[in-house]
Amino acid sequence: MNTSFCDYLFYKKLLLLIAFLSLPIMLAAQNPRALNLTIKLQQTSATIPEFLKELNHTYGFRFAYDESIMPNQRFKVYKNQWQLDKFLQKLLQQAKLKFEQVNNLIIVKKNNTLKTTLSGTITSKDDGEQLIGATVYVQELGIGTLSNTYGFYSITIPPGEYTFIFSYIGYKRFVKRLIIEERQLLNVALPTLISNLKEVVVKAKQEEEIESVEAVQMSAHSLEIAQIKSSPMLAGEADVLKSLQFLPGIQNGSEGTANFSVRGGGYDQNLVLLDDAPVYNISHSLGFFSVFNVDAIKDVRIYKGGIPAKYGGRLSSVVDIRMKEGNNQKLILNGSVGLVGSRLTVEGPLGKNVSYLISGRYGYLGHTGNFFAKNLDGILPGVDKFGKNNEISFYDLNAKINVQLNENNQIYFSAFAGNDHFYNEAAFENNTLDWGNQTGTFRWNHIYNSRLFSNFTLVYSNFDYSYTIQNELQNFKWSANQQQQSAKLDFDYFASPKHTLNFGLALSHNQFAPGKVEALNSSSSIKPLILDTQRALETGLYFSHKYQVTKKLSLNYGIRFSSFHRIGAGNQYTYDGNGQLQEEKIFDHNEIMTTYVGLEPRASARLLLNSSSSIKASYNRTYQYLHLVNSTTIGLPTDVWLPVDNNIKPRFADQVALGYFKKLHRGRYEISAEIYHKWINQVIDYKDNANIFLNKHIATQIRTGEGRAYGFELLFEKKKGKFKGWLSYTLSKVERTINGVNNDQTYSPRYDRRHNLSIITSYELSERWQISANYSYITGAGITVPQGLYDAGYGVPLQYFSSRNGFKLPDFHQLDIGIKLKSKKQKRWQGEWYFGVTNAYNRKNPIAYYLTGIVPDEQVSQLYLFGFMPSINYNFKF
Repeated sequence: MNTSFCDYLFYKKLLLLIAFLSLPIMLAAQNPRALNLTIKLQQTSATIPEFLKELNHTYGFRFAYDESIMPNQRFKVYKNQWQLDKFLQKLLQQAKLKFEQVNNLIIVKKNNTLKTTLSGTITSKDDGEQLIGATVYVQELGIGTLSNTYGFYSITIPPGEYTFIFSYIGYKRFVKRLIIEERQLLNVALPTLISNLKEVVVKAKQEEEIESVEAVQMSAHSLEIAQIKSSPMLAGEADVLKSLQFLPGIQNGSEGTANFSVRGGGYDQNLVLLDDAPVYNISHSLGFFSVFNVDAIKDVRIYKGGIPAKYGGRLSSVVDIRMKEGNNQKLILNGSVGLVGSRLTVEGPLGKNVSYLISGRYGYLGHTGNFFAKNLDGILPGVDKFGKNNEISFYDLNAKINVQLNENNQIYFSAFAGNDHFYNEAAFENNTLDWGNQTGTFRWNHIYNSRLFSNFTLVYSNFDYSYTIQNELQNFKWSANQQQQSAKLDFDYFASPKHTLNFGLALSHNQFAPGKVEALNSSSSIKPLILDTQRALETGLYFSHKYQVTKKLSLNYGIRFSSFHRIGAGNQYTYDGNGQLQEEKIFDHNEIMTTYVGLEPRASARLLLNSSSSIKASYNRTYQYLHLVNSTTIGLPTDVWLPVDNNIKPRFADQVALGYFKKLHRGRYEISAEIYHKWINQVIDYKDNANIFLNKHIATQIRTGEGRAYGFELLFEKKKGKFKGWLSYTLSKVERTINGVNNDQTYSPRYDRRHNLSIITSYELSERWQISANYSYITGAGITVPQGLYDAGYGVPLQYFSSRNGFKLPDFHQLDIGIKLKSKKQKRWQGEWYFGVTNAYNRKNPIAYYLTGIVPDEQVSQLYLFGFMPSINYNFKF
């Protein structure tokens, strides 16, 4: 055998031996269980490729990766000996990488499951106002979000390069291309559109459809302040609450009043908030105007159904009104002068991070009693002197200061004070009525990180009134007062684009002084009387989860837990079935008298049919622990709020709603249709001939039962172009069944008005001229009227009445027209004239009937408020 052949056999055997010895290592690399093997490193500081090459050389593990995704930095590990998979996880996660074993390869790639967050605030570039509900849209991913109540937004997405589009109605869109690798802060200031006329060429994009069509929220409306100002209103005074009454599902209490009913609920079932502070009386001038100065308001939203879990305390609706923060860019002065009132607002910066707002309004109706006298039919003899020395006046003042402490902390102080004075000099006596609201709010916004936002709020609210009567026998003053102090903490957690959590808690202390009567002089026949002050604590704890299940289906569900505690000192009365006092208990200071708890589930769902239409459904339960004691059906400042007690249980309501929402012509038009059904438990009303004036045993005059309301609502809107406006229609029915009222038969409250049609329009004739018109048609309100006489056996005929609210007033309809002329453009001064007509065709809409004369020869006369009424206002800004 030659040498060469021997060498061949030797090397062959050697190669076989090496292959045999290497087999376990190669098999380990190919075996999935190889990731569980223990490795020992020769180095503890290296780049990722250097670590991988060592593992390949020492153990034969094969790796595949893209060099471009590998960072250049060196990474340290704190020990030499590892389990392979633990080492790779520890090493690669530092570089936002991950690994995956495929056959005999370990593949290293980007960890696309990692998320990063873009967050910040969205404001107006012109004045620094935070924009509520602004849209943030990620073009490549087709997802978006909305800014919260304080302009904060947060969206969590995979790392990468994206196009972000920020938009808000009335503002120019802002488009930003960003590479997002880690959490990033981006505050955006949107410039306003120069002219509404230019909105004609702005095309609606997909990202602008999020709020109305894609939003889970239904049965809610948001009004633009510019739209409110352009609508014709009584005496030319733009009015927030009167504008809401043109929306579907919202009925006005009576002509000329600011009170309103939402989906069959009573006037006291609406929670009206001004910067989170409840406003208990919403009317100026006996209801002709609301207490909200439109020049001080930034945003107005009303929730009729699907009410978010963070709101509680009322059955039917929430009106959330937000004041302006104050212009942080420049000093602005604007105001208005009209026939019945004037407004003046000043706002501007105080240094770099502070802004302020002061806004005042004064109504100088003055000696205008004769105006009302001329518009009343059938007034009693002697009252024709009503027109002498009578006064109706009001004022309100809004103030706010906004301090930006740093990027993560912002505080606000806001206050409101309003007061009304009404003086009536009649034939035999003089009457004076004064009433007013005062509120104060402190808010602290804090951003914990890019996903967690909180708002801490302290609130004070006060309402008081006094009624003075002076005549030969009765010289007395009747006064009442109500106060609330509240603290609440709200959190918004933006977990991901599919998951948003809202949770928080609230505590309120209420104090009610329902009545105090005091004689004004020694000759008065009135005996002093003070009703017991009543106190209560109300708590709320809530949680809600907004969840995008699929691209088409989204849910928003949550729950609110509320509790209410009547606390001493005070007396607690127990009555029998006939209203006779059975027991009286005396409670000490801060001793709990009565406790109620309520569990309030809330749920909404949205199914997206396509990019421009959706179907929505909602359910909510609400509890209410306060009720309004009123002697009329239209709401007056002398109405008194009282808490529930051991005799009067809390009211609670269940509501379901279903709706269809559609955008047409790329967002130029919107249409929505909703049906709803509401069940109200423990609804209250007063027995016939109830005595509620300064009655400490008021529970004996109240009856409780069941109620229900159901209806159909339609809203058609045109939001863009020279011609704008909306048409709304409501078909509804409201019923109550209460033992002891209306002979135990089902009846309808006054505000059950079957048909309600409203048309709001405005047209830009040119850059300077605008014309607007409102038309309303509402089925007449129900009233109770005498139907005849009967002999009670005393020789005096007595009246008997129809069923409760069984007689309908004539239908209400009215046309209002306004024309606006803007001054020529100047650098600083901007002015405009407003010419308006209320009730253009002089329709006499009666609000009540009166009997005049002596029984049995009484005559029926009608009471109506407004005929044809022109107005003129001059608005200015510089």
